[in-house]
Amino acid sequence: MRLISLSIIALCSTTIAHAQQVPATRAERLKKDISYLASDELQGRQTGSPGEMMSAEYIKQQFIAAKLQPQTQEFDIVKLRLASNKCLFGVRAPGIDTVIRKLTLFSEYYPLSQSANLDSVTAPWVDCGYGLVHEKTKRDDYVFDIKGKIALIRLGFPGMQENPKDELSEVAEIPNKIAEATKRGAVGIIFIKPYSSFIAPSGNLKRDEKTLSIPVFFCNQTGGFPVAPITLISNIYVLKAQGHNVYAFRNNRKKNTIVVCAHHDHIGINEYENSRYTGKAEIHNGADDNASGVAAMLEMARTLKGRKYKKNNYLFIAFSGEELGLLGSKFFTQNPPVNLTGNNNGKLGKINYVINIDMLGRIDTTKKVLTLNGVGTSPQFEKAIAMIKTDTNQIRIITTKSGLGPSDHASFYIENIPVVHFFSGQHEDYHKPSDDENLINYVGMSNSLNVMEQLVSLNNKRGKLPFTKTQDATAGRTKFKVTLGVMPDYSYSGKGMRIDGVTDGKPAQKAGLQKGDIIMMLGDMPVNGIEDYMVGLGKINPENPSKVVVLRGTETLTLPITFQ
Repeated sequence: MRLISLSIIALCSTTIAHAQQVPATRAERLKKDISYLASDELQGRQTGSPGEMMSAEYIKQQFIAAKLQPQTQEFDIVKLRLASNKCLFGVRAPGIDTVIRKLTLFSEYYPLSQSANLDSVTAPWVDCGYGLVHEKTKRDDYVFDIKGKIALIRLGFPGMQENPKDELSEVAEIPNKIAEATKRGAVGIIFIKPYSSFIAPSGNLKRDEKTLSIPVFFCNQTGGFPVAPITLISNIYVLKAQGHNVYAFRNNRKKNTIVVCAHHDHIGINEYENSRYTGKAEIHNGADDNASGVAAMLEMARTLKGRKYKKNNYLFIAFSGEELGLLGSKFFTQNPPVNLTGNNNGKLGKINYVINIDMLGRIDTTKKVLTLNGVGTSPQFEKAIAMIKTDTNQIRIITTKSGLGPSDHASFYIENIPVVHFFSGQHEDYHKPSDDENLINYVGMSNSLNVMEQLVSLNNKRGKLPFTKTQDATAGRTKFKVTLGVMPDYSYSGKGMRIDGVTDGKPAQKAGLQKGDIIMMLGDMPVNGIEDYMVGLGKINPENPSKVVVLRGTETLTLPITFQ
């Protein structure tokens, strides 16, 4: 214990030393912050890791140097879920309260990811066939009442071997079947194979799966259950860690508060397999994603003060857990500090609007494009942006309207708060070990921060900005059955969706797609922009081959693509 304590003290001492002596110029300050946050010393800042704690401590020291009082907010994350030997699949003797047969964990049965972490049930079972409910064909396999009973369900659908494209495939996935069974009151679910050669579902328990309150098991057989009650015990070991949000409040004694935020976590050494890199394990330093955003947020903590900014309070936040699904910002919006709570406007009622900074370090030296996402969330944003003065030879502003997106501003947008996301664009080093400090464009960052300061200043006397809900093509859809493996070029404003990068080993790379290709059609879906592309992606069945039509220079190519 003493060795651990001494290590933590040494860690914090090193971090504090890095935080001292703030450089004089903006570019120097940004470089100092990013150089430390994106150093190998922090091991990629995986949420809940020692490196993430060092990042949080550094941010706290920078807030103190800016004469702010930092606070830390901790939240739990799940690192690992494993079925324990306390799991049980037992068949009872008819009419006798005794288990006469216990199946063997992992070889004969195992829990699925959706299974409750801890639940026990003894109940009769009901054969629900394939557990299919399909309105188009008027099929409903639930001919018996299953309330309070265990549902026995076959995987797949009838005739799957002969016709895998049958329309029943639309409702044959495990989540669909679970939803139908639980809706009808099942207290447990057992999936079995329809035939012996059917490929069994994975027994790896997903760390981030939304679990049910009932056992959901796979049994490695095709039938043969006795007419007797079954006991299911789901006992899953859950290893947790703590993420760390760090925030500081500048109190100008005003009614409303502007939030300036950035996430400080990254993907470590790819512990949770969200890297685009396919080589051996390496540190992902995340200089652009998102040491650049944290450095920009800290710079705003130093500079958003004085007369032209004094009509609002400011809350500066470094979130963790963004890379694991916006965990830190979601926790924060559900558990905000008291100074954000409005008397009649809910728990976040005093927030005026949110500026989220995620990946601001790679303004392209040729395009010089800064993207502001979410400007449709308040009519005042577009008015203010039209008044911003820039040298278009140095930086050019483009905008998108939607308040949703894969970053922390989305957590505030769904709470009806205006948001703007500052973004310098995608690049080939995204989620790769090569995202390092030497590639940061500090001139571009400085120009972007000037735009940010102007936006805040222009809205200084506007009071609380009105909120507008935007048209969000991807609302309510955070996961897709397939991934193509391309990065969109967010600076592209023409017809179609231009590719800014292709991930090795993914369907796009295997099909021959290249950086610079413009996707004009995905499957049967015409693609006029990124939102159309996302809609088309959601319509693709991974079991069926598809096609993508791209414009490459002056040539139109139709490329077959498979997702298996």
